[in-house]
Amino acid sequence: MEEKNIGIVADEAIDLPEEIINNNDISLVKFKLDLQELEKYPGNIYEKMRQAEKENKITFAKTSQPSINDFAKAFQEKLKNYKEIICITISSKVSGTYNSALQAKKFLAQELKERVHIFDTLNGSAGEGLFVLKTLELIKNNYNIKEIIEKLEQETKKIKLLGLYENGKWLEASGRIPRFINKGAERMKIKPLFGFKDGKLAIAGIKRVKEMSKILFEEFEKNTQKIRQSGKKIIAGITHADNLEEAKKLKDLLSKINVEVIFSSFVCLPIGSHIGPGALVLSWNE
Repeated sequence: MEEKNIGIVADEAIDLPEEIINNNDISLVKFKLDLQELEKYPGNIYEKMRQAEKENKITFAKTSQPSINDFAKAFQEKLKNYKEIICITISSKVSGTYNSALQAKKFLAQELKERVHIFDTLNGSAGEGLFVLKTLELIKNNYNIKEIIEKLEQETKKIKLLGLYENGKWLEASGRIPRFINKGAERMKIKPLFGFKDGKLAIAGIKRVKEMSKILFEEFEKNTQKIRQSGKKIIAGITHADNLEEAKKLKDLLSKINVEVIFSSFVCLPIGSHIGPGALVLSWNE
């Protein structure tokens, strides 16, 4: 089999639909998942969490980064068919995944090491997915690996992400927000809007409770007004924690202002199992 130029390995936090992954021969390295008590409930992870909630159990799955061995195996397999590979990872500021990939590269034979290039997106979920799609575009336009890395580094300032959780009880249960903050937000009927800042998850604003799709759309519309007025086309991706209704509403709102939503899919388990069912995330490339 003739070697292709550049292939893509990525962790599963890219949150792209299976069709895109398969059609572009993207190799996924998966996170470790321990469902614990959720194992006994039917359905996807978010349906399991909702079922447990009905029994007054706020529980979630335990997740951990892919192992060094997982990445090493993925690299070796991919290098059988590609001259070089680029590995796309979730932000190193929120996960040890990037470091696992770096360590895996060190264990490769010298001639293989030189063919592996690892890129930290400083993003995740829909944002990381947009990085992968940009990489595919650059590969198809015959950019070399050095040029692709340079272009992706420029994208770290252009790819934005905003998200909302439906209910803070899972973040509270996992220790990611204190109980008094969650209960205070509920009393005041407000929700924090979160996003990535310098690779770290941070609160991007506080919003009055209403439809999640409307909150994200209004924030997007405000943040991109100048860009849209300049005539530049914006592409976006939507991910959600089993909230198809709000994801569709958000897509419809975006289409009315000529924004192309190029994918809509589930939030990956490492993120979604902590923010809980119903969460909604929007990412776009400026």
